[in-house]
Amino acid sequence: MPGNGNLAFIARWSNAGMGKKKDNAGSKETAALNDIAAAIKNDFPHLTDNDVAAMIDRAREDFYNRPIREFVPLFVERRIRSQLTNQKEQKPS
Repeated sequence: MPGNGNLAFIARWSNAGMGKKKDNAGSKETAALNDIAAAIKNDFPHLTDNDVAAMIDRAREDFYNRPIREFVPLFVERRIRSQLTNQKEQKPS
């Protein structure tokens, strides 16, 4: 990730899907999603920043406007890693 690393993702996820609850929970979720983006990018360097951001966006859609947000980043990361691992296993060697 060029420049400020995972900071490029902050605006994209800031309080998205939070409904009316735009408080400290939103900033914690944003920070967690940025950490996840950086970890996925590190573990799967062939992915572009846009690839990672799109995967996180798609994974988050199922949790949009859910009242309990604490575990959303964990569920998002698990879903993405599962998808990437399955893709890796399906590719012929």
